[in-house]
Amino acid sequence: MAAFEDVEPIPQDDGPRPIVPIDYPREYARLMGVFRAILKSGERSPRVLELTGDLVEHNAAHYTVWHVRRQCLWALAEGDPDVLGDEMAYAADVARENPKNYQIWYHRRALVERIGAGAAPAELDFIAAALDDDAKNYHAWSHRLWVLQTHGGWDGEPAFLERLLKADVYNNSAWNHRYQVAARGATDATAEVAFAVSKLPRAAENESAWAYALAFARRDAAARAKLLAHVDAALAGS
Repeated sequence: MAAFEDVEPIPQDDGPRPIVPIDYPREYARLMGVFRAILKSGERSPRVLELTGDLVEHNAAHYTVWHVRRQCLWALAEGDPDVLGDEMAYAADVARENPKNYQIWYHRRALVERIGAGAAPAELDFIAAALDDDAKNYHAWSHRLWVLQTHGGWDGEPAFLERLLKADVYNNSAWNHRYQVAARGATDATAEVAFAVSKLPRAAENESAWAYALAFARRDAAARAKLLAHVDAALAGS
């Protein structure tokens, strides 16, 4: 590691008599030794950014590595704002390889916060692609809701959710997200009950659709009547 010849690595201290020391891969242990020295010195530079990338390849869930990476990025972006755009592309590659890694989704959120509203449309597209791969990825859904609440973009959500529910009417994550979308401000509760009821013939035992309908039926009499009419018809036909 020529870039860190001037740095004395700090070995991991497991105490004088570790009972079951972890047998880390040699390269990872070497990189972590340098990383500990960097933590002590406080250096934040292009070479430290590169070091964090090497460590992420070994352990993409290392929170402190991601934290230091962001500190490097914020410092470097003061002189080159394009650094953050490049990092979004890097983070996308890591997220595709680690789609349920909390740290990478938090990292993307921090980047969008720094870049601002201009990053939101592309981020929503990225999340949609992630949900196409795994429609119940909790981290992706949580991140999507944050982007919407922070930067807007709600208008496209009904069509997006209709597509996902058409593909899998049992997708409880999509139902929950639709509730978050529909429950904002003034909502036509009867229309939302009608939407849920329209899905029930395909999945009469779908608890998510029933819970969704019931949540809006509680809002006004017309919505309750709509749901009760469906229940009466279903019972009459059973």
